[in-house]
Amino acid sequence: MGIDYTGCDAIFRSFQYVKNRKRLLTLGRQGIHIAPSTINDFLQKNNYSHLVNKYEWGFCENLFIDLGFEYVDSLDASDYENANIIHNMNTPVPNHFQKYDYILDAGTMEHIFNTPQVCENIINMLNLDGIFVSITPNNNLSGHGIYQFSPEFYLSAFSNKYGMEVKALYLAKVGSKYKDWINVKTYNIDASGRNTSKFNTNEHVYVIAIIQKISNDRQSLIVNSPNQHSYENIDWVK
Repeated sequence: MGIDYTGCDAIFRSFQYVKNRKRLLTLGRQGIHIAPSTINDFLQKNNYSHLVNKYEWGFCENLFIDLGFEYVDSLDASDYENANIIHNMNTPVPNHFQKYDYILDAGTMEHIFNTPQVCENIINMLNLDGIFVSITPNNNLSGHGIYQFSPEFYLSAFSNKYGMEVKALYLAKVGSKYKDWINVKTYNIDASGRNTSKFNTNEHVYVIAIIQKISNDRQSLIVNSPNQHSYENIDWVK
């Protein structure tokens, strides 16, 4: 688990949607997996030049603190990497857990079997207006985790009826620049209402989602699970 070049770009792009920077949570303890010179490039490009030359390989907490977050927590099912919150996301999070303004999944959800509960936990742990950023396998990473995810998954699981709104959604080759990402929120919608965008490649591909919590008055993913987004859009369910 960690923040690579493409993940770092996604994180900085997500900041345009961030309204509060009090508490941030990473799912799994996230390492910085890019060279210091590359981090410097992102910092300079995003008006954080005063932070240049501060970061090397290691975990990401200090970086996010310097980017303006007051508290940074990490949650994992194991204490193997010294996460400060130990909880198995296959099960509901306790009511006493903190709420967060920003939750980052840079390679955790694909390893957890009970995906609906993971999503429900994420929504429950977000403050109103909070941002969830997910950078997970889409293709050619079979065997990396239990799952690979499609854009339809995010549009289905994080829709308005669950109090969420997908702000941005991309397919991106691992290590690619933003100009080469495919917008799968609005691009190439076919006659069935489905987004059929694809890379013709044997390289690893991420799906990147930037999602905002827009309401606390919502349905439960567990009690009222979604149908596939494109089917609901064409009134497949009457």
